[in-house]
Amino acid sequence: MKKSGFKRDNLFRSNKRVLSVTLMLTTLAACQKNLTDPIEPLIDDGSASTEMVSTKSILGLGSLIWQETSDGSSFLNTLCSKQTATSYGMAASTNQAFNGTRSARFELRATDPETKGGTRTEISFPTPLTNNFWYSYALYMPSAQYKDEKYDEVISQWHGGGGITPAIALRVQLGHIYMRTLDGAKTDLGVVEKDKWHTYVYHIIHSSGSDGLIEVWKDGQKIVTRRGANMYALTGDFHLPNWKMGIYKSDWNGTKTTTTTLRVLYFDDIKYGSALASLTDMLPVGGSGSSSSNEQPPAPISVTSLVLVNADTEKDVLTISSGSTISLSALKLAKANIRAVTSGTITNVKFELSGTQSKTYTDVATPYTLHGDDRNGNYWYGNWNPPAPGTYTLKATPYDSKGIAGTSKTISFTFSK
Repeated sequence: MKKSGFKRDNLFRSNKRVLSVTLMLTTLAACQKNLTDPIEPLIDDGSASTEMVSTKSILGLGSLIWQETSDGSSFLNTLCSKQTATSYGMAASTNQAFNGTRSARFELRATDPETKGGTRTEISFPTPLTNNFWYSYALYMPSAQYKDEKYDEVISQWHGGGGITPAIALRVQLGHIYMRTLDGAKTDLGVVEKDKWHTYVYHIIHSSGSDGLIEVWKDGQKIVTRRGANMYALTGDFHLPNWKMGIYKSDWNGTKTTTTTLRVLYFDDIKYGSALASLTDMLPVGGSGSSSSNEQPPAPISVTSLVLVNADTEKDVLTISSGSTISLSALKLAKANIRAVTSGTITNVKFELSGTQSKTYTDVATPYTLHGDDRNGNYWYGNWNPPAPGTYTLKATPYDSKGIAGTSKTISFTFSK
């Protein structure tokens, strides 16, 4: 039997990362006797072995291919490649920690040079040789360094080549994480409560057929089960999707800009699992650092004013003063909405309208409005086309990520013809 320089118990470093998947599988294959049911290596890292490894051998690894807790001495130096153009793009940081004392901090600025054809700071894993994998991490989004805006960015993607958009991408837009798939569908994974750790686990059977599967758990609760095609057919330049994670913002490519200039995210206990993994294996595990923070506490929240909006022109008309009378004809206002101006980090605003017409509505993303909008600058107007003349009272109450109400704003006003 060929001798190995590794003992079985020493295959993992203290931070539990695998130094090389192919080397590890090859070593086990060489040291096992009477192996049965051979399968191909899981990942092509550029040095794939021609030897085969049994299902039993992989089970012996605990189903975990790779793990990064950011507390080891070789931060992000095994298996994955770094795609960043700056020294601050990714680093082990003590600002936040879900497990241990450090986490992986990713920072992207609008002025950063492009790398790999885009404005990004990401880690990329090798192209897999099988199609059934698990992925997970803990995520922390600091409110001071990750302002909401309508222009989205990618924080995880599974790219199958072919020179087109990824088959699966997780995008952040206006405080929500959306999963976009190759058919153009967007699945809302919910609001990300900022200044707080959340865990995400993904189980994906990559397939261009009906046997494809995507399962998603947030904070241990299953939120998505999607069956059907989730990758491109393996023709031409297409390959099985490889995982990338970090921050990629295409709206900053070239000379383009948006309403924000900075993106900072923290990831911790990042795991990459084989088909033999389970939810229990993959759930990120918090430690003593999971509640620690060097960030400043969020500022008090409030609604400071309420603005009348022309829903035809999508423009502000005036700030409504309590007791005022508003002439619809003088303002040529046929469709109307009201927008709340807020202060602090808001998760949602509850509107309570009474009087000639009544309505209760909670808006969960900026701009916070009485009748809502499409998140692309188009205001809705409900039954205010035009508003019925008469007297109204409107109360707008802001809430933070914990559901705690801030300072509300109440006004009374009259619409006249």
